[in-house]
Amino acid sequence: MEKQPELPAGKWPEIRRVKAAGNTGWRYFEHLVKTMHAELGEGKTAEVLEAFMRGNARRFVVPAMKGFGIEGTDAWALASYFKLATGDVIGYKAELSRPEPGVVAYKLFPPCLWFPDLDIPASFCKAMGCFEKEAAQIVNPDIEIKHVQLMTAGDPCCEIHFIEKR
Repeated sequence: MEKQPELPAGKWPEIRRVKAAGNTGWRYFEHLVKTMHAELGEGKTAEVLEAFMRGNARRFVVPAMKGFGIEGTDAWALASYFKLATGDVIGYKAELSRPEPGVVAYKLFPPCLWFPDLDIPASFCKAMGCFEKEAAQIVNPDIEIKHVQLMTAGDPCCEIHFIEKR
């Protein structure tokens, strides 16, 4: 049997392998979305993305919040999940703030890790925003989600508001 190829340990430490794996996964996702757009059109692609993201929210939000040690179901707790999952884990520059009482603003700053060229319709980002909306329904239906800014719509960042209705 021939010797199996291996990455040189010194040039490929664990953190580099993890970053490369994440980048590969997001490039695959980017290509999948663009392929669906070419094959199915904008409307159908947005429908598929909505269903996909709702399903992901149902699968991942509650266990991840528990894994992150997030307690509570208020807007700050829910937005904290997104800051940790998308910012700290995936690698976006993300921050939370309270622009007014009862509102938590969650901002993602460039570059967009999923679509770095911002060359998809903003409708796809709105469709993927069903993740946040489904997460709110699961965690606390009294939290309203508003997508205030989208980089794919020409805004300087993506901004989502988690609004406590009561």
